[in-house]
Amino acid sequence: MTPVDAPADERGPGARPAPVGAGAMAEAGRCLGRAVELALGTQAGDGAWYVPSEPRILENAVVACSLAGIERARPARERAVRWLEDAAPQRHDTFVYAADHWLAGLHRTHDLTAYTAGAQQGRPYARRALYLDALGCAVGAAGADARRLLDQARAALGPDRGGRLKPWQRSMLLAFEALAGDALGMPLSRHTLEEWERTQSPDGSFYGMPLVTGMLHLALTRTAPDHQVTQRCRDALLAAQRPDGTWRFLVSEVWDTGLMVRALRGHPRFDSAALPAALDFLASAQKEDGGWACTAPLDSDNDTTGNTLLALAGTGRATDPVLTAAARYALRHQTPEGLWTTWHSSDDAPAPDVVAHMAAGIHAADLPGVDLAPARRWLASRATAEGWTSDWYLPPAYGAAEIGPALAPHAVSRAAIPALLASQRADGGWPRILDEPYSSPTATGLALTALTAGGLGPHDTAVARGLTFLIDSQNDDGTWIDRPVMHGPRPFLTVTTSQVHALAARGLRDALTAAPHRDGACP
Repeated sequence: MTPVDAPADERGPGARPAPVGAGAMAEAGRCLGRAVELALGTQAGDGAWYVPSEPRILENAVVACSLAGIERARPARERAVRWLEDAAPQRHDTFVYAADHWLAGLHRTHDLTAYTAGAQQGRPYARRALYLDALGCAVGAAGADARRLLDQARAALGPDRGGRLKPWQRSMLLAFEALAGDALGMPLSRHTLEEWERTQSPDGSFYGMPLVTGMLHLALTRTAPDHQVTQRCRDALLAAQRPDGTWRFLVSEVWDTGLMVRALRGHPRFDSAALPAALDFLASAQKEDGGWACTAPLDSDNDTTGNTLLALAGTGRATDPVLTAAARYALRHQTPEGLWTTWHSSDDAPAPDVVAHMAAGIHAADLPGVDLAPARRWLASRATAEGWTSDWYLPPAYGAAEIGPALAPHAVSRAAIPALLASQRADGGWPRILDEPYSSPTATGLALTALTAGGLGPHDTAVARGLTFLIDSQNDDGTWIDRPVMHGPRPFLTVTTSQVHALAARGLRDALTAAPHRDGACP
């Protein structure tokens, strides 16, 4: 099991592109224009981008398993199973590859021991292994251990029964506990059922995520099959199935709209036709606590809050009440060390990309009363010769693009540039994973953003070659296609075409608009 994905096409590393001249720069401008038109064509009437993630094995196997034996759900399950038969496991991680392989065949075989060869110890692997253990207990798989699952779920919930965890995470752990208890002949707790009644969304789903909804449906079907919560949950799953037979991880409309604004604002066509409505949507999406969530059904998170502040800053759409509430939110969720975690759960730790988004967003929006010096010192101390690690996106270039500029003009803001220059591929692009031989439009856009922020201009060789890769890899309709690049839930990956589009287009725009490096040399 080699953790390297098969290529999206057969172009391979390719040959070194010719230097970018005036004609190629004009073509890069047309390439950006096509990206803008694609963005305009996919923007919703309220100004947001509602683009589902691409299908993957994880949630489709969970939902298909939860629908087994339900007559009215039989056609939906059959469509999902047909899709799973041809689905390819993710290969970036040995645990994920083994888990995907087992999940995709769950409708055929229940031998849980097949995935354990790729399992690794420690978080987040231990938490994700609970998903497989719960499914194994539900179907009576060889190797499943209901007592072990019950003990692990209760240990993860802790003495406060998950009160300090993410709400969706708490619901999942309660589902694991219920499935283990059912396998051991224990009745469902009345308190658990009442909590699921309280947290179920108006559309019958749980947190808008088929993965969570499917796992709860599995537990409910086995412990409360005739309950109203179970029926509403089932209806939500059946209604959410796509024409291709799949369910999708998430629609993150607030996060994606923030990315799109950051990527394309400044282009005259985008600014006139898309930007006003997008900014109005972002301002209106602010939660009562002053933060923003990646999608409406979830609670505010610090990463989306920082990203949204970066999108709104300097536009005039962020009114005083919006900024005042955001400042209160930032202060309330700043740790004693002056940092920010992604979520507001006790088991979360600060992530460099999240801290950078909050620090840069607060600075750009000029929020009052928030001391950013500790966050900047912490980010500077985390820089290495390769740049920064990031929690939420796989390409190494993500840390360089999102963290480095947040530290400018500090000298360390350019720490990742030598490593980026060294990792550029012969086709002009950058890889999604360093040892992966094929270039990624997402990683290439991020690398161009980082290089231009570090002082390189469109006529520097590395930037010119990156531009050529983005031109060559863009489809006629303005899109770029990429492999999964975002963690969710870690270590599984997901990909959303609007995010690929925004990050690739942002690098293209940054390269086209960057001031040329003074002496023409790579810094």
